[in-house]
Amino acid sequence: MSLRKVRYRTEALADVNMTNLIDVVMVLLIAFILVSNFVQTGLDIQIPEVGYVTTTGKEKIIVGVDQYGKISLNGAPINKEELLGKLKGLKTEYPEEDIYIRVDKRSMVENFAYVSSSAKEAGFNKIMLPMSLLKQEQ
Repeated sequence: MSLRKVRYRTEALADVNMTNLIDVVMVLLIAFILVSNFVQTGLDIQIPEVGYVTTTGKEKIIVGVDQYGKISLNGAPINKEELLGKLKGLKTEYPEEDIYIRVDKRSMVENFAYVSSSAKEAGFNKIMLPMSLLKQEQ
């Protein structure tokens, strides 16, 4: 009686073919890129062009805009033409202060855009919006 040698395999029985996997992933990636170019999301809205505006700061200088677009600076009515000059004067007088813009929720976006753009042009880097206006719609 002869003894038989038993060999055990140390290599894997099944190999994963990476070429097919890479091909499938590439095809899915290309399909996703092509489909995402044709999908339109959101509404068609034309936003007025303004400078960059940040939304953090302190409540020190208050600019108000009512629903008709009338502007007030610290409670006193002011014209749009005078706004930039007054804001520049306040910025030089109080260089560390931030601006606080209160806008009526029925006001047009153009009014807010004009005031925030003027504030940015005057040198205010931090613009604060009232949280109470954001909660009124709820």
